[in-house]
Amino acid sequence: MLKLCIFGDIHYIDTTPNWPVKRKLVEYADVLTEKMISKINKEIKPDIVIFMGDFIQATNNIETDKKNILHIWNKFKQINCPYYVLLGNHELKNVKNNKEILNIIDYKQATYSIDADEYHLVFIGTDINPNDQSCSTQYISPIDWKWLKKDLENNKDKKTIVFSHFGIAEDKEILQNFWCNTHDGENLMLRNRNELKKLLKKINVLAVFCAHLHWTKTIKEDGIDYYMIGSLTENVNNDGIPDGVYFTVELNNNRISVIENHISL
Repeated sequence: MLKLCIFGDIHYIDTTPNWPVKRKLVEYADVLTEKMISKINKEIKPDIVIFMGDFIQATNNIETDKKNILHIWNKFKQINCPYYVLLGNHELKNVKNNKEILNIIDYKQATYSIDADEYHLVFIGTDINPNDQSCSTQYISPIDWKWLKKDLENNKDKKTIVFSHFGIAEDKEILQNFWCNTHDGENLMLRNRNELKKLLKKINVLAVFCAHLHWTKTIKEDGIDYYMIGSLTENVNNDGIPDGVYFTVELNNNRISVIENHISL
């Protein structure tokens, strides 16, 4: 059996923005991260921790963003088991390419995979698309596509779990999402997702996990379960209480158990 702990969308910032609507309770990002790490080490004790992206709430200053990423990254170093991360759109907002952020966390590439016991874990990373100003960070680069196709082909018979910061499965309710700011919700979705889903149909996918949308739900598409996980700091009920959501996932042969949990302040 393999046990995972999954969480994402911390949105740490070293100041408290004066927002007209407080949907991200970023002032609690630090303490929630510390509580999450403490629970991981003392109670959950997973085999692997996976962070789904958005360490920070991006500012208009790249040096501030880098400092804030490093602040959270240094906290992650307290986790007492292997942990793997995705880059979110807020990490990439002010950079020319993802290498600037990968250097901070000492990753060679944003898209990668690992084998854990009998499972193949695939992490879909994104880069900056200079030709798409509306959703520039929701882009699998040609280099990453080439690597990803080869990896999936070489491991197509393995029990595979896929992780993406951005949404992949089509959601009929997406226009109801608070963060949907277009008529079709494309700002919440991976732009190259259709080509990706063609690849996923050809391999043994047990589940796909996505973040970014800041709500927690499950969609089944083409026989694949897509689990969306909300944000650690999202004010889901507009009551001033951060969602604090995380998943514990247990993998046992072809069986997968996903349990939704919440950390309180």
